Amino acid sequence: MSTMNALVLEDNPRITGLYEKIFASVGFEVDFVFDKFSCIDKFLNPDKDYDFVILEKSAKFDESVNLEDKILSMNPRQKIFFLSPYMSARSSEFDSLSETMNLIDKPFAMVSLLSYLELNAPAIPQ
Repeated sequence: MSTMNALVLEDNPRITGLYEKIFASVGFEVDFVFDKFSCIDKFLNPDKDYDFVILEKSAKFDESVNLEDKILSMNPRQKIFFLSPYMSARSSEFDSLSETMNLIDKPFAMVSLLSYLELNAPAIPQ
């Protein structure tokens, strides 16, 4: 199995450190960004693809576009996972989540997260 590549938007250095240790333990290669602009910059590099992107929550990229929609406009097949204590998959606003986006409730066990990602973020065919 090839190495999985991930992009994680996380502004808390302590959480980033936790992610680094957990993902390294299973051989995932992870790029971390601390804000939405750095996140989008990663998609401007045509030499790197991500198997999945982890966002804490849906956020506005600008006045009219959500960050996840901006990512999908640059790569329509990009898998995006939301890790949030503030959103519920049972909420009506998520009735229309596309097949490229999934919601993982917090709190969550990192082992469960890794298992979920391995099952739901297969490598994008080149």
